[in-house]
Amino acid sequence: MLFKNKLLKKYSFKLSTLSFCLNLSLGFVLAQYNVAIHAEENKNTKDIGFDADFDAGFLSGNASNIDISKFKFNNPVLPGEYNLDVYVNGSWQGRKKMVFTADKNEDQASLCFTKKQMAEYGVKAEILNITLAASTSDCLPIETWVKGAFYDFNSNDLRLDISIPQISLNTVARDVVDKSLWDRGINAGFLSYNGGAYKVSNRDHNSPDSTSAYISLTTGLNILGWQLRHNGQWSWSDQPGSGSSYQANNTYLQRAFPQFRGLLTLGENNTSGDIFDTLRYRGVDFTSDERMLPSSMSGYAPQIRGNANSNAKVEVRQQGHLIYQTTVAPGNFEIKDLYSTGYGGDLEVSVIEATGETQIFYVPYASVVQMLRPGLDSYSVTVGQFNESGIDLKPWFTQAKYQRGLNNYITAYTGVQLLEKYSSVALGAAVGLPIGAVSLDVTHSNADFDYHGTKTGQSYRLSYSKSLLATSTNLTLAAYRYSTEDYYTLRDAARILDYEKKGIETSAIGKQRSQFQVTLNQSLPAGWGNLYIVGSVVDYWNRNEKTQSFNIGYNNRFKALSYGLSVNNRQLIYAEGDSKKDTEYLLSMSFPLSFGQRSVSVNSSYTKNNQNIGLSGNVGDRFNYGFSANQQRDSDPSFNLNGNYLSNYMSIGGGYNYSENSQQVNLQLSGNVIAHSKGIAFGPDNVDTMAIVYAPDATGAKVTNIRGLTINRHGYAVVPYMTPYRFNDIQLDPSSMSLNVELAESSQRIVPYAGAILKVDFETKSGYAIFIKSKLANGAALSFYSPVYNESNELVGNVAQGGLVYVRTKESQGRIKVKLNDEQQYCMIDYNVADQVKQSATKILMTEAVCKL
Repeated sequence: MLFKNKLLKKYSFKLSTLSFCLNLSLGFVLAQYNVAIHAEENKNTKDIGFDADFDAGFLSGNASNIDISKFKFNNPVLPGEYNLDVYVNGSWQGRKKMVFTADKNEDQASLCFTKKQMAEYGVKAEILNITLAASTSDCLPIETWVKGAFYDFNSNDLRLDISIPQISLNTVARDVVDKSLWDRGINAGFLSYNGGAYKVSNRDHNSPDSTSAYISLTTGLNILGWQLRHNGQWSWSDQPGSGSSYQANNTYLQRAFPQFRGLLTLGENNTSGDIFDTLRYRGVDFTSDERMLPSSMSGYAPQIRGNANSNAKVEVRQQGHLIYQTTVAPGNFEIKDLYSTGYGGDLEVSVIEATGETQIFYVPYASVVQMLRPGLDSYSVTVGQFNESGIDLKPWFTQAKYQRGLNNYITAYTGVQLLEKYSSVALGAAVGLPIGAVSLDVTHSNADFDYHGTKTGQSYRLSYSKSLLATSTNLTLAAYRYSTEDYYTLRDAARILDYEKKGIETSAIGKQRSQFQVTLNQSLPAGWGNLYIVGSVVDYWNRNEKTQSFNIGYNNRFKALSYGLSVNNRQLIYAEGDSKKDTEYLLSMSFPLSFGQRSVSVNSSYTKNNQNIGLSGNVGDRFNYGFSANQQRDSDPSFNLNGNYLSNYMSIGGGYNYSENSQQVNLQLSGNVIAHSKGIAFGPDNVDTMAIVYAPDATGAKVTNIRGLTINRHGYAVVPYMTPYRFNDIQLDPSSMSLNVELAESSQRIVPYAGAILKVDFETKSGYAIFIKSKLANGAALSFYSPVYNESNELVGNVAQGGLVYVRTKESQGRIKVKLNDEQQYCMIDYNVADQVKQSATKILMTEAVCKL
C-alpha cells in the first residue's frame, strides 16, 4: 500500500504527457542533456560520417541488453506520434500531433511537412507550388519546401520550433489565407431559432388576459458548395383579430466564386447601400465579397444602444421590414449581432415594455467612406424584381455598381439603376486628404410618371470620415445629402408608380430634401471617460415636418463604479395608441458586490419619470440571472426577475414581471439544430458559419473557443462564430474529461467559406491507463524502455525506470508481453485490475505482477 501511495503521488500528472515522457526517457539517460533536432544539421552530420558509438558495457544490469545503435547520431527520437507545442518564428501555432518517421535504411526519425501545413505557417503560395510541381510526394522535408528553413525539437518542453526565412513568408495581413486552404465544408442542413412566449394577466377585469408568442427562424442547406437559406418571423396572439402570421424575409441560393472574388445570389435578398439605397429584390445578384480581400472590411451593421424598464421585447425594422427581434432584461442593453442588410436605410428600433408601452427611436444606417487600395475594385450587378414591403407593384429593375482605387489617394465609383419609366446614374470619388477621407458624388434621376409628367433632378452627397489619433477622436461618419425638388430615388419612383396604378393620390409621399448624419466617438484624456454622439436630421420638400433623432452620451469609471449620462430623443407609443415625441435624460450606474467566492453586479438608471435598480450575476459558466425593481411616476413599483441557462444543446431563459395592474411570465428558447451524414448535432447559438467538432469518448472536454461549451456524451460539440476566410483555431481542454481517454492533439486550424459547416475530427485514444510494477521470475529487473505489446501484437507501452510498465488498454484484465532483447525473447505479464475499475473507472490504476518467460 505504501508503494502504491508513493506511485500515485509521483504519477498523478497528465497521462498523455507521462506517456510521451516515458517514450523519451532513454534519451535522457544516454545523453544527460536536453536534445535538439536540427533537420539540416542531422542530415549533414550523417552524410559526412560523424557518428558516435556508446559502449553498452557502461550500462549496469539488464540495461546492457538494450540496442542503442540508433542513438549513435544526433537524434535519439524514436518514430511515432508526439503531441507538441508548435512555434513558427516564435509565434505559437497550437498543440499539434506531429509524426516522426524513419525509413528502413535510416538511423534517425524526422518530420515531413505537407503543403497545407506550410501554407498555414505563412509560406508564399508560389514557393509551395513550384516545390510541389518538382516532387512526387506531398510530404517533404522542411528544407525541401523552403531553402534555409529548419526545425528544433525540445524534448523536455515538448516544443517544436520551426524557423522559416522571412523572405519566404507572406507579407500581407496576418489573417490572410491562401485560397487553397479555404474549406466549403460538409453537406449538411441546419435550423437556427430564437423564440419567446408571453402570458399577461391583467387585474382590471375590463382588460382581458393575453398570450402571445414569436419565433425567428433561419434555415439552411449546404450541398456541394451551394448554400440555400431562408429566414423569417412567425408571430401569434390570442387577441381577437390577431391569430398567427408568418413573414418571410429572404429565401435565396448562394455560392462563392473565389476566382472572381464574388458571391452569386439567386432569390430574395437585399442589395448593398454603398452608392444607392438598399433595395429588396427577387432575382439574381453577383457581388464582390469584401471578406475575401487581403485587407477585408466585413459587412457593416451599426451597434444599437437602448434602455428597457422591464423584461421587454426589442424589434428592429428597416424600410418597414422586421429584420431582428429579441428579449432584453431591464436596464441598458446593446445589440451587436445585427446581420448586415446593406449600408443604407435607417433602423427603427421598438422597445415594447411588459406594460405595453413602446419606445421608438432611430439608428442611422448609412455607408462609411470606402477607400480602396490602388488597383483594387469592387462591383455589383443585380437583375430582379423590386420586392419592397408595402408596395404591391413588383417591376423588374437592373442595378450595376463599380468602384476602383486609382492610386493611394483617389477612389472613383459609379452606378446605374434602370426601371420601367425610371433611370438614375451616379458618379463620385472618395479622396484621402490629410484632414480625413472625403467623398463627393452626384446622382441624376429621370422619372416619367403618368400624372406628373417627366421629372428630372439631382442629389448631392458629401461624406467625411476621420480618426484623429492625437485626440483619440473617431468620426465614423458625417454625411450631408441635398436633393432637388424633382429628384426621386428608385423606391420613391416605384411607390408613386404603384399609387398611380391604384388611383391613389401621390402628393403625400414625402420627397427628401436634405439629410445630415453624424457618428462621433471621442476618448477623453486618461481618467476622463468617453463621449459619443449619434444623430440624424431629415426634412422634406412636400411635408411641413422634420424627422430628427439623436443620442448623446458620456461614459466613465471611478474605481469599481461605472457610470454614464445620456440624452436620447425618441418617440413613445402608449398601449392606448397615443404617441408623442420625447427627450429623455438618463443616468446609469453599475458596480460589483462580492460575497465570498460569489459576486453580483448592481445596475441602476434614473430618468425624470422612471427609476430602476437591479442585481445581476452568474453561476458558473452556464447560468446568469437578474432581478430589478422599477418605479414610474404616479405608479406603484414593479418587479422583474429573469434568468438564462446555456446548455450544449440550447439556450433557455425565462422572466417574470409584477406591476400594480398586471403580471407577465415569459419564456425564451434559442439554439441551432444541424443534420449531417453522421447524425444530428445541437448548439445554443444562432449562427451561419460553424464547425462540428467530433472527439469520440472525450465527453466533458472543454471547447475553449466558447464559454461553457463542452463535448457532449456522443462526442460532439457545435462551435459557432467561425470567421470566414480566416484561420480559426479549435482548441480542446482535456482537464475535465475522463482519464481513460487521451487526445492525440488538442488544437486544429480551419478556414471556412462564409456560411460553411465544417466537421473537425479529433483523434482520441481510449482505454485504462495501467501502471504495473513488474520483475522477472528470478527477481531481475526488466530492461529499461523495453517495448510492451498486447495479445494482438500491437505496441501499447514501454518499460520505465524501476521496472514500471505503462500501458493503455481497453481490457481491465489480460496478458501483455515485454520484448527482452533483439533475439525476439519475450516474457508475459498477466494483469487484472477489474476490481479497481468497479470501484472507480476514472482513477489511475496500479498493480504488481511477475513477467514470466
